[in-house]
Amino acid sequence: MLWVLQSILNSGLTKFVNSWWILLKALVLESANTLVLKEIPSPKPKIGEVLISVELASIGGSEYMGLANPGIRPLPHIMGHGIIGLTAENTKVAVYPLLGCANCEYCQSGLSQLCQDWSLIGVHSDGGFAQNVVVPQENLVNIPTSLSWEQTAFIEPFANSINAWELAHVESGQSVAIVGAGGLGLGLVACAKLSNTKTIAVTDLSTTRRNVASQLGATKVASELDGQFDIVFETYGSKDSRNQAIDLTKKGGKCIFMGFASKNLEVNISEVIRHQKHLLGSFVYSLSQFQEAIKLVELCSSEWVTNIMFSEVKPLLENYLKNDFSTVKAALRPNHA
Repeated sequence: MLWVLQSILNSGLTKFVNSWWILLKALVLESANTLVLKEIPSPKPKIGEVLISVELASIGGSEYMGLANPGIRPLPHIMGHGIIGLTAENTKVAVYPLLGCANCEYCQSGLSQLCQDWSLIGVHSDGGFAQNVVVPQENLVNIPTSLSWEQTAFIEPFANSINAWELAHVESGQSVAIVGAGGLGLGLVACAKLSNTKTIAVTDLSTTRRNVASQLGATKVASELDGQFDIVFETYGSKDSRNQAIDLTKKGGKCIFMGFASKNLEVNISEVIRHQKHLLGSFVYSLSQFQEAIKLVELCSSEWVTNIMFSEVKPLLENYLKNDFSTVKAALRPNHA
């Protein structure tokens, strides 16, 4: 028996076996505005599941809005749906977080986000704000070792951007405006750049984010845009930013909404009708779009990502809630001191 145990401990499974015997650290959302660092038993995978050592959990709108209003999240809850990590075999993987019933017309056509029973790992179930997480084997996507950990932080938001870009059906010669230069907005800049879009205008209050948008390929950046555009993407979701996006949309143009900061939209619908503006919603992504995002993030610089520890998560989320978006992209590194 002892030689069997020694063999296991000498294998690449050491940290995974050990994690079943010791406690791991996790940042637990107990209620609105209450995040607590706890030591909890490591989750154990069931049949069809695998244990992932979380190397990185990207942080975005879902997390800071979840802190203020847990909403559909079951409490207590471990947030974080942009999960990158290592398997027991030391394989570098991204976790495709979307789950569906697999049987309805939407799941069958690759639109699981429209499934009546859709759910997201890190929203409906525990996610990456922990040292380990258990996920379905089929939701693992291998990622190239050539990508830095920081670059992988953009995979999940860029997958959202690809879905919105494809829904917009941008044609050659059309002008594009993007409201917000966070992960979603930067992903849209990358999509537009690769599509050889001539006019890529980006508005964001953060000078840092505007500079990154320029580096990525935006042809115009400003704290406030003027003029009108064929296609406008709104990535934040506040009342003001949504109406700004609609105003920037030219007659007969398309306005695609991606942000969730505000639940409702107040709009002069008469103007939308008279000017025949098309308002579209875009929500998450398919598995193929998630895989495509892995290629797209090669355009990103590791320097755009701020790595943070458990103790820094809540202050960062609170800054976001105060509209301080000076950080381009942040990523929790649960297994780093």
